[in-house]
Amino acid sequence: DGADLERFHIGRADDPFTANILGVPEGAGFVSRVPAGLRATLAYPTPVQTARSLSASLRTRRYRRLCKRLGEDAVLAALREDALLRGSRVEEALESLAKAGSARRGPVHHEALNGVYGDGLPWSGVVARVEKRLRYAVLSSKTGNQIVPEFVKRFGRKPRARAKIAWNGGYILNAELVGKLGLPESYVGSPLGLIVSDGKVLCPPLFSKPALLVGKDGSLEIRRVSCEGGVRAAAGSAAVELGATARNPDRPPDGPCFYDLLAERDELPGDGRVIVRLVGDRIMEIVETGPGEGVPVLPVGLCFSFPKDGVPRAWRPGLRLQLTLPGLEGVAQAVEAGPLLLEHGEVAIDMEREGWKTRASIQTQAARLDYLDMRGPKIAAGLDAEGRLSVLAVNGRIRESAGATHVDMAEILQARGLESAMGFDPGGSATLVVGDEVLNISPYNPDYERNVYALPPEPRAVANVVIGY
Repeated sequence: DGADLERFHIGRADDPFTANILGVPEGAGFVSRVPAGLRATLAYPTPVQTARSLSASLRTRRYRRLCKRLGEDAVLAALREDALLRGSRVEEALESLAKAGSARRGPVHHEALNGVYGDGLPWSGVVARVEKRLRYAVLSSKTGNQIVPEFVKRFGRKPRARAKIAWNGGYILNAELVGKLGLPESYVGSPLGLIVSDGKVLCPPLFSKPALLVGKDGSLEIRRVSCEGGVRAAAGSAAVELGATARNPDRPPDGPCFYDLLAERDELPGDGRVIVRLVGDRIMEIVETGPGEGVPVLPVGLCFSFPKDGVPRAWRPGLRLQLTLPGLEGVAQAVEAGPLLLEHGEVAIDMEREGWKTRASIQTQAARLDYLDMRGPKIAAGLDAEGRLSVLAVNGRIRESAGATHVDMAEILQARGLESAMGFDPGGSATLVVGDEVLNISPYNPDYERNVYALPPEPRAVANVVIGY
């Protein structure tokens, strides 16, 4: 497999495993040509390129045209080089080769990447670079979680809104975690960090993790965000303004105060006060406490604390508040995730500072992959010195790729000359789409039991995405 010599595979698929790997019916015979240096099958872990699809790619009109223009030896040499350096499917390599000779180039260019870590484990992935200025939107699902391609499809129904690039956004409270925490189903999909969409704050920062910020002038920035400057919450004419000194007090003042998830405590002091618990910008519950009574801390949302009878009359469960935070006035779109990978071109990972090691953060880290920084599927975005955006996705939990740690991601992006970078929700959620094609390989498919041999990978559904258009 991958030997640097011209060869033919001849035989019959006598079992379901072989049939699915080859891409032919069980019991079928086959004669398959495999040019030197190419791999007939690419498995992630189920086949994405089969021997049959490889053969089909070598019979396409695109292949014939490239051979006529460049010569078949040159085309096969380019395919061998791609197989060695990037490991793309032959169909993708032919597409890239055809575009390389075109004077026109789209706004987003992508290429496959691979390598071997110092410990000998392989990694593979893809990087997409935005070559022309785009507009960006941060979208949240209103009807349950969706896969990124579905977000892209729905976004494309709007006039003049064709997505050029899209990827999954920030962390959410998924159904599994909601069950473990013993919370009502209404908490499923709750955002776990800053989300700004069309200038409206849908969720404030909860820790001190990084966010991708899109200015109203279209500029891009990556930096850590928090509520350390205070917050303003309004509903109609009633507004509550809380400054920096009202954040996470050891003891509640006579007036109102608020708590984010960097407040390391098991419960919020009550003792006759009223606690207003938020998820995003929505009031989930209003809890009146008695003497000596506290309110358990949940690892999601801000909490406002008021003296008795101090809650604005209009506030009630289900009400959405208008949130304003100092330093975000000029932001049109934003999504918080993390960790911060690069700052001023240097590795800047600081899990302690960002709050990843707090009790609240650990409770919302599925499988502890982020907290322990194990190798797995990862996705990150970064900016170069000119502010141009690149998005890197590294495959993981598959034969061809062990995945990446946060440090691995930082070093790959640093080697490509990026100045600032941050991670996004990893694992099966990691999804990078250019045009209408998913570029990275997910190790996940919710229906895998239907065909354990060759079911195509499918990204996990997410609650929010970033779309460049």
